Amino acid sequence: MKKLLSVVTAVAIGFASVACSSTKDAVALVDGKPITKQEFEENLKFNKWAMEQQYGDKVWEQVEKQNPDFQNSIKANVLNQMVQSRIVLNYAEKNNIKADEAQLKQFNDNLKKTLADKTKKASFDKDGLTEEALKKYGEQAAIMTAFSNYVAKKAEPTETELKEYYEKNKEKVDASHILLSTTDASGKPMTEEKKAEVKKKADELYNQLKNGADFAKLAKANSADPGSAQNGGSLGEFGKGKMVKEFEDVAFSLKEGEISKPVASQYGYHIIKVNKKVTSKYNDVKDELKSELTQTKAQELIKKIQESSTVEKYEDKIKDIKFVEVKKSTTTDSKSTDSKSTDSKSTDSSTTEKKSEDK
Repeated sequence: MKKLLSVVTAVAIGFASVACSSTKDAVALVDGKPITKQEFEENLKFNKWAMEQQYGDKVWEQVEKQNPDFQNSIKANVLNQMVQSRIVLNYAEKNNIKADEAQLKQFNDNLKKTLADKTKKASFDKDGLTEEALKKYGEQAAIMTAFSNYVAKKAEPTETELKEYYEKNKEKVDASHILLSTTDASGKPMTEEKKAEVKKKADELYNQLKNGADFAKLAKANSADPGSAQNGGSLGEFGKGKMVKEFEDVAFSLKEGEISKPVASQYGYHIIKVNKKVTSKYNDVKDELKSELTQTKAQELIKKIQESSTVEKYEDKIKDIKFVEVKKSTTTDSKSTDSKSTDSKSTDSSTTEKKSEDK
């Protein structure tokens, strides 16, 4: 079951068939091709089944406690995923990208084994999942794998591109920082008056550092960046493009061992210390840079494919669809109610006591 779930879950939750023609019951149109209400409902069934397989039938009680409006949240999420899946499927169809045969065979083999198990088969039937729908999910998963391979191949950089990327990224710094935040707990910017107070504190810390204070100790005691504060403010090595511009410009301009004056960014005031500067050799980092550049180019290609698609969503058509009824747990009194007291006073006393306990 886990193998089947891992193959399906990656993509089937956003399943949308490419063989539809009717637009009357569409919940969305992608490049003119509809995602029907029936397909949408099949996806909700799959979501329900997948969640219950992983967390049990009572999972929805906990989900509802965290988000009373969870059904609408899940429906909106499923529709968005189906739209993204349809974009990929349309692109695959136009570019003759076929399903990955190895993955498709693995899925179908696992599906046969699963359906042969009466208990597992019952779980599908309970949630209204059909063998035909599951086979469609498996085929889509295999198309997605083929699409990923296609994109990775198209995104693979040339040697020239790789060397140009190396020249831009060969320099790295090992730095630490102390961050004094200028946003409140909800992430909203502080008032100018409060920002001035933060700046004053940042200047005081900088002066302490100039007079020989231990950077790591001050970072642990004052930095608002929890990830680095516990490590004395250490951020480790990073290249260009990894930090916000204001931070990066200063970090790469400092000498080894040098500490900056407070630097303002959208997050607050940073005091930066450069521990070490590193210039990588091409052959040492070639594979790492190739992976980074391939990923960047792949993301750009996928973004381009998404932006070139025309999408219309009809969310009003999914508002009234319910895919799960949340059953509330009931608690029973620990005292046995089987025996009846013949003493009416005793009965009254015990009833009063229970009422008192229930309050």
